[in-house]
Amino acid sequence: MPFFGRQLSVPYTDLNERIGKRFPMERNIADLLTVTLMRPRVAPITNSGRGPETQAARLSVTVDLQVKLPSLLNASQRSLWGSMTLSGVPRYDPKSKAVVLVDANLDRVRVDNMPDALSASLAKAASQLAKEYLETKPIYALNAAQVGRLGLDGGNSSLSFVVLADRLVIAKK
Repeated sequence: MPFFGRQLSVPYTDLNERIGKRFPMERNIADLLTVTLMRPRVAPITNSGRGPETQAARLSVTVDLQVKLPSLLNASQRSLWGSMTLSGVPRYDPKSKAVVLVDANLDRVRVDNMPDALSASLAKAASQLAKEYLETKPIYALNAAQVGRLGLDGGNSSLSFVVLADRLVIAKK
């Protein structure tokens, strides 16, 4: 662990509360499906016994989703429910003074009773949404006091991240 004064511990409950304020989020896919994302949950992804040098620390974000399908027989819509898990590597963005997730992956999409014809379209759209959302929206913004505490005021803005079971540790390299 790095020197105590140059690190910041952020519990996942804080991350969940902060990103939860941006939800629900709704997207229309190909004028056919409406997907609503809600209830995001941030969690650690362990290295499964591999050393930290072989794999970067990753965080997952799981969201519940509702897929609204148009009914061809009447004006009503049918809703399907499921979840989606995305993951990425935490990185510090000096411009926004925030932590974003890069190298975004769509790890899993599960929708109950989803017709096979729509599964591939949903997976492709969800993958694009994952990259867009995780790589452009911060999961945690540092305030001025935290920037000062981590010593990011000068030119060096290099941070390391340690993913623990209950929190994310952000430290000056």
